[in-house]
Amino acid sequence: MFGSLKKLFHGNNSDTAQYDIQAVQLETELTALENTLTENPNNGETQKALMLRYNQALQVFAKSKTHRQHIDALFVKIDELRNIIRKNI
Repeated sequence: MFGSLKKLFHGNNSDTAQYDIQAVQLETELTALENTLTENPNNGETQKALMLRYNQALQVFAKSKTHRQHIDALFVKIDELRNIIRKNI
């Protein structure tokens, strides 16, 4: 009778493990894109790709227990990227 409630409150560990794996992959991809942008801040394609990855990372990091604390730093990076884009326009 209460099986569905137990499932609701005790999330699936394999899902959180999957989000952790995705978060690590996104983190390495973000680092590579950030390094590319540091080398050439005027590269529009890198700016677009980085903004897309930041938005994906927000969703994955929110679901990942190990990366959840990085969300605030991610918002700061998004604001910095927006400022770079505004300067280039």
